[in-house]
Amino acid sequence: MSAAFPHFRWLTRRCLILAAGLVSAASWAQENEKLTYDDHIRPLLENKCFSCHNPDKKKGGLELTSYSGLMNGGSGGAVVDAGNPSGSRLWTMSAHKEEPFMPPEGAPMEAKDLALLSKWIAGGVLQAKGSVAKASNKPKVDLSFAGGAGKPTGAVARPENVLLEPVIVTPRTSAVIAMAASPWTSLLAVAGQKQILLYDTDSHDLAGILPYAEGYARSLKFSANGSLLIMGGGRGGKIGHAIVWDVKTGKRVTEIGKEFDQVMSADISPDHGKVVLATNTKKVKCFDVATGEQLYLIAKHTEWVTGADFSPDGILLATSDRNGNVYVWEADNGGEFYNLGQHKGSVTDLAWRADSNILASCSADGIITTWEMKTGKQVATWGAHGGNVQSVSFLPDGRLISCGADGTTAMWAIDGKRLEHAQGIKQADQVAKVVGLYDSKTFVSSNWLGEVRFFETATGREIIQVSSNPAKISDRMVALEKRLSELEPALAPSEAAAKVAEAKIPAAEAVLAKLKAEGEPASKKLAEHEAKNTEVANGLKYWQGMVTKAKTAAEKATAAKGIADCRSGLTYHGQEIAKLKPVAGAFRAAEAEVAKVRTELASAQAKARDVAAEIAAHRERIVSLKAAQFNVGVLTEQDKLAKLEQDIADLVAAKAENEAAKVTAAARIESSKKTAAQNEELIPKQQAELEALKAEFAALDKTLSPLRLSEAEALGKIEAQQKLIDAQSEAIVRLGQDRDAIVAVATAATTAYRDKYTTPLRARLTEATAKVDELKKVADTAKAAATKAKAAVADAVLKSKGLALSSVKAADEAKQAGVNLAAADKAFGEARTFGAVFSFSYFSRKTQTEQQVTEAKIAHAKAKARQGIADQALVAAKSVEQTLVAMQAAADAAVVAADNAVAPAGVAVAAISKERSMHLAEREKLAAPGVAAEKDYAAKLPALQASVQKAKDGLPVLEKALVAVRVQLTEAGKPVEAKRLLVDAAAKTLELTKSEKANAEKALAAAQKDIPQRDKNLEEIAQSYAELAPQVEPMKAKVKAAQEQYFAMLPKREVAKKN
Repeated sequence: MSAAFPHFRWLTRRCLILAAGLVSAASWAQENEKLTYDDHIRPLLENKCFSCHNPDKKKGGLELTSYSGLMNGGSGGAVVDAGNPSGSRLWTMSAHKEEPFMPPEGAPMEAKDLALLSKWIAGGVLQAKGSVAKASNKPKVDLSFAGGAGKPTGAVARPENVLLEPVIVTPRTSAVIAMAASPWTSLLAVAGQKQILLYDTDSHDLAGILPYAEGYARSLKFSANGSLLIMGGGRGGKIGHAIVWDVKTGKRVTEIGKEFDQVMSADISPDHGKVVLATNTKKVKCFDVATGEQLYLIAKHTEWVTGADFSPDGILLATSDRNGNVYVWEADNGGEFYNLGQHKGSVTDLAWRADSNILASCSADGIITTWEMKTGKQVATWGAHGGNVQSVSFLPDGRLISCGADGTTAMWAIDGKRLEHAQGIKQADQVAKVVGLYDSKTFVSSNWLGEVRFFETATGREIIQVSSNPAKISDRMVALEKRLSELEPALAPSEAAAKVAEAKIPAAEAVLAKLKAEGEPASKKLAEHEAKNTEVANGLKYWQGMVTKAKTAAEKATAAKGIADCRSGLTYHGQEIAKLKPVAGAFRAAEAEVAKVRTELASAQAKARDVAAEIAAHRERIVSLKAAQFNVGVLTEQDKLAKLEQDIADLVAAKAENEAAKVTAAARIESSKKTAAQNEELIPKQQAELEALKAEFAALDKTLSPLRLSEAEALGKIEAQQKLIDAQSEAIVRLGQDRDAIVAVATAATTAYRDKYTTPLRARLTEATAKVDELKKVADTAKAAATKAKAAVADAVLKSKGLALSSVKAADEAKQAGVNLAAADKAFGEARTFGAVFSFSYFSRKTQTEQQVTEAKIAHAKAKARQGIADQALVAAKSVEQTLVAMQAAADAAVVAADNAVAPAGVAVAAISKERSMHLAEREKLAAPGVAAEKDYAAKLPALQASVQKAKDGLPVLEKALVAVRVQLTEAGKPVEAKRLLVDAAAKTLELTKSEKANAEKALAAAQKDIPQRDKNLEEIAQSYAELAPQVEPMKAKVKAAQEQYFAMLPKREVAKKN
């Protein structure tokens, strides 16, 4: 046993060494394996991309099922850039680093697939194993420089020998919405159709054309030092990006951004290190110019971002959107600096003052706002251009110019004060853009008709218009030659007219000289007398006015004297003028004639000079245009030469790569042969060692059989005991289940019976009992009402009797009052008889009896009234009595009716109670089986539980015996386990050796196959090089000769300027 362990350790070390070698070989093979579209990328794309990007569907114009389709790209341009995964949209969108994320639905591409795709792009986007790696088409540039934002040292960048032939000439012009002026020289960039036009703002001639076939420019800006021009634009719904041109060469320097809709605005930082894009996805994106990688993303805008402008010092970045928001950010990292505020309409333009301290914004709401950067507060805000301001721009001297939908331009101070500036003509359509030129003396506007107009800053006077749709060079030469044909015939007549005018001067000067001696003094004296005469005439008018104003005799006398003196003076000066006029007039006429002929000479000479200058200028322009026309071919040849040199450089690189790969393959052949041979020798030995170890293991394993048998017996006893426990436990469970089933059936039956019978009866009984209680309440209420009514009737009878006695008494009193009234009437009659009249007591008796009659009448009336009242009260009392008697009868009847209703209701309650008792007894019978089952369960359960517990108590003894056997088996099995591990290790070692041999043979076959392929590649490269290399020097010579011819064709003045 002890001898086996060193052998085991040797096998383990060998296994680890072989495993490490195998992993190394596998890693080497994977790292050096060629990734191709056919073998690796097409199967990868098939599951994720082919459903949308196939020949029938071609979503976004992109077809990925073939290598050529992938390399052609889609409607938004190329999707792979060889050697540059981070600049390839196929990878960035699949890795969810650029929107829209792909695939749009379902799970994203796995990390291993992304790594494979990235490695394929970095390896040169090979189609097959025999393909040559491609180089990146994206310019790798470093445009950064250490200069500041001020005027650059040395010559300011201007176009030199660039294209002047328009890319396209359209039947009509279109709106010009983008322009930019160089901050340091007379150069203007104008957005045309499919091209950017560069104009010399001094000569107003076309200075260059920058082709842009991909779409339309939305914004143009010169870099801070004027050496670069950046355009933001694209094609709606298709492509959006920024293009940077070198102003001097007219060549594209780089392309930034891969948007799926046009870019609204773009700018480049003063150090040329960053480019910012304003997109209609509500995002601002900042990129590194050198690498094309996105530096940061701003996603705070709530609508299309309409503007993005770096401050002239490069510290800040201003942005705006269609919701009227204006923000300022830190240019280095995109951190928010100021949230300046909100216009009520879409922000149409932004402009920085040259010192970076003032930002101006304008909006479709007709408002211009200026902001200062120390606190982020408004300087001023004001309305302009009738409600829609289209553009603002600072002149270098700090004044602000603007334009708008009203077709005019205006000039302002930053506080909103209108400066002296004639608006000039009202243009025929909205003015879309305005820019100030580098000298602050001129500004340029463009409108929706495509007109580009130059104006004087001081007066607003229009200087000239230049075309946003220039004609072809040949057409411009035809126009110039036509104008020359008109001018050249006019040159000789204009020079002759100048000579004729010049010939008139000597005669006129001779006449003047002849008259000068006498005429010049006379002319001077005449002028003096004429001035005095005018002065005296004015005095006369004054004194004539004073006459009318004079109030005293002295004042009138003074005024009269003044008039007389003035008239005397007029007479004198008139006589002197008459004497001098003939001589002085002749002299003056001679002077006028000399001045006239001199003016005519100057005019004739100026006209002749103008004609000659225009002819010379047109001839020079024709020469320049012929040179420019020739330069189109020169530029084409230069591009061909550059492409040829790049192709040769690619071939040289491919040759080096294939030669290196061939050397590597040769070395791999030798190493693979050696590895295969070594492993070939090892395999039989390792096979024999493995068989020996297996035999030793079998012998050792056999010694464990008795212990394994004891283990099996002990395990069987435990299993039997466990089965007994499980059986008894199961019997307990079944007993409970049986009980539960019987109880459930009984419970269900009693519940059903209860729901069907006892519950409804209980409800009926409750209802009937409540009814009886209610009827008893009604009966009690009726009895109380009857008792109350009986008492009320008794009270009413007593009251009626009392009122009857009062009525009788009142009748007696009325009767007695009638008797008294009759006696008083009789006495009153007796007192008025004939005999009584003559009695001495007549009047007293009459008065007395009369008073007695009156009193008797009053007493009788009162008695009658009392009798009526008593009778009425008696009638009312009798009526009440009758009503109460009726109510008593009704109450008595209600009592009888209530008593009659209570009895049947009580009978019904008794009947329901009897029926419910019967059903309750029946329900108890249904519940009896469940009660019996519970009793049976309680009786049988203890015996079963005791049986289970007894079996469980015996289980630990059996388990202890099993543990003892297993301890013996473990101890005895250690040598066997060690031997088994040696067997496994030997088997793995043999497997690794075989695998290493197979991998070596596979690598050998691959290397042997790769060398002929590399030889074939080198042969093709050599053939291509042999074809291309001889073309370089002739093409260089051709280009050089063409350039020399071009420079020779240029006017001497232009050549001197270029040199």
